[in-house]
Amino acid sequence: MRRHLALGLTTTALLVCTPVISHATEPDTECAIGKRSSTGPQPTSEQREYRERLHSLATGKDVKVAVIDTGVAQHEQLRKLEGGADFVTPDDADPHFDCDVHGTVVAGIIGSKDLGLAPDAQLRSIRQSSAHYRQPDNEEEEAIAGAGSVATLADAIHDAVDHDADIINVSVVSCVPQELNDAVDLSPLHHAAGRAEDKGALIVAASGNAAEAGCQASDIVYPAALDTVLAVGAMANDYDLAEYSISADGVVAPGHVPLGLSPQGWATAKSMPQGAGHEDAEFHGTSFAAPIVSGTSAILAERHPDASPAELRELLLSAAEPGHGVIDPLATLSHQPADYAVEEEALQLRPAVQESNVARHRAGIIAAGCAVLLGLAAIWRGLRRR
Repeated sequence: MRRHLALGLTTTALLVCTPVISHATEPDTECAIGKRSSTGPQPTSEQREYRERLHSLATGKDVKVAVIDTGVAQHEQLRKLEGGADFVTPDDADPHFDCDVHGTVVAGIIGSKDLGLAPDAQLRSIRQSSAHYRQPDNEEEEAIAGAGSVATLADAIHDAVDHDADIINVSVVSCVPQELNDAVDLSPLHHAAGRAEDKGALIVAASGNAAEAGCQASDIVYPAALDTVLAVGAMANDYDLAEYSISADGVVAPGHVPLGLSPQGWATAKSMPQGAGHEDAEFHGTSFAAPIVSGTSAILAERHPDASPAELRELLLSAAEPGHGVIDPLATLSHQPADYAVEEEALQLRPAVQESNVARHRAGIIAAGCAVLLGLAAIWRGLRRR
């Protein structure tokens, strides 16, 4: 049964979660690399205007965002980055080693200098998972691909809380088949999430990706399924949820990263080492929708420094566009629910947001986060022409 459970706990296209007994210090497969962009980001004038309007309201100053992921590389674009715990190689810890070209992309969406939603936020890299390490279930069993577990996810949340995180982004998640849910010990995760709520940290988590070799659409996805966690699904275009996005109560954001921040610079895709037999993989997934919401949460937390996690969730949910619940960062900052204190600055921007059409809102989302900076604006405009 233990073996069966180990195979049943998967993450969004990254790893199989198992109890970790010992830790490899070197990757068992060569690290991925970012496919370098020859030009880097080139925002349009409309996108630059959106960013200026957004950051005239908030930049994430005095807000800490923990990124629980595959590690976040040190980069000139990440001006305020600190290292947290490393649960992949704790005996030779390096929370800034991103072997998967994943955590750095996520962090760039949240807080990169030129394109991040919250460029003045303090980021904390907590390395909790990697697809490039193999962890033995015990000394007698075959090693399992991938480092990370529900237990280390709980420990990572505790590390974030212990170091005063205001927002906790979890883009690498665990998927549990419904028939196995009662057999999995989730108490450490429940405790960690409850402690985060009590200490004032909002957890934002990807809703999960359905894939033939990974999660299934019917799986229960953690931590997104927990009551105090804001789940984030992915949009494929202006109108439709991405086919891979597992349904969850929460919000959605664009899930394609045409240009992302990688350990090697700006990248358009993830590449495996030459001869590894894998095609380049563009950045698609709820993994990259979640940090759009985390970045939005960070600037919202700056605007409302006394708001509890529950109040931040309510603000985000109430500001989401009707229908699928798409998050527009500027509209979120400008939105004021009837029962929430009104701030004069926010009201001054509301007419401009209301007069803009949906395509302009989405263009703003593109400008605000490098996950969707380039390409999606043209896609959305093309869809409208058709």
